[in-house]
Order: sequence, then C-alpha cells, then structure tokens
Amino acid sequence: GLIAQLDEFVWRRSAETISEWKKRLGISVPVSVNLSRAEMYDPGLIDTMDNITGENGITTKDMYLEITESAYVSDSDQIVERVKALREHGFFIEMDDFGSGYSSLNMISELSVDALKLDMMFIRSAFDKHNDTRMISIVIDIADYLGVPVIAEGVETEEQYQYLKSIGCEMIQGYYFSRPVPAEQFKDIIIGN
Repeated sequence: GLIAQLDEFVWRRSAETISEWKKRLGISVPVSVNLSRAEMYDPGLIDTMDNITGENGITTKDMYLEITESAYVSDSDQIVERVKALREHGFFIEMDDFGSGYSSLNMISELSVDALKLDMMFIRSAFDKHNDTRMISIVIDIADYLGVPVIAEGVETEEQYQYLKSIGCEMIQGYYFSRPVPAEQFKDIIIGN
C-alpha cells in the first residue's frame, strides 16, 4: 500500500533534478517517470503533478510520464480517459513495456500516447537464437502509421542497434550506450566532461 508515497517521492526528486539541471546547465533535459496503475485511478493526479512541476519551476514538457502497457488492459476506458486528460494538460505520455503481451491491435489504434517504448524482453527475444525480428518491424510500421515514435529499450549489442536503426526506430536506449548512472555523472555527460 505504499506505492502512492513511493511514486510521489520519485516524481518530486525527479522534478528537483530537472529544475537543478535547468538552472545550472541552462537546458531542459526531460526525465521519464513511471505512473503506477493505482495512480491512474487517483482523481487528484493532475493536481499533484501540477503542484510538483510548479513548486520546482518546470513545465509539463520537462517530465515525461510512463504508463505500462498492462495498465491499459484493466478498466481501459478509465485509463484511456485519464491519459487523454494528462496529454491535454501538456504531459508527454509514453506507453512503457510495449510488446510484453497484453495489447491488442484494436487497442493500439485507440490509445492517446506520444511514444511507444518497446519492452526489453520483446527486443531480447527477437534477437535470441531464432533471430526473428519481424514483429519489431511490424510494430514500428504500425506506430509509424499511427504517427507515434518508438523507443527501443534494453538494446545491448551493435547488431540490435544497427538493425533497429535500419528499420526506422527513432530512439534507442540500453546498455549499448551506457549503464544507468547517478544524476551527477549524467550531468557531466550532458555538458561533455
């Protein structure tokens, strides 16, 4: 029962870091934060996010909101409406863990999201011993048709990177580029130290 407190702690700490980077570096570096399924039912969610961004002098464009694909499955109408309201309020919405097995093609066409984040296990299994990457290509084609960029998570090898790049995956993240680093070390990477 502590997920709401943990979520809010993470949101606040992220907003403080974004604000600090804006002041010290003079640039906005958006940070993605997760919203749990429980948070999506909170009628005060938008007010909470407004308070957090306002208190830290950042905008809704500075903090991206990630909602897992599985959150859309249960009571999807209410979730879709909440996501729509968050987008209308100016937040950038990412569907996280896409390809983990819950979505239907019909649901994808109805979603109000700004980006699809391909699940790390979806990427790994496509490049395993069967090396069958057709589904990744199909998902990217569908997302392209819907006008939604795709972010591939968990990319670890040159082969994965080159293939994803060749089929038009717009954003790629994973250990291929860097392991997770503390905020201070990331700040040094941003400014080129």
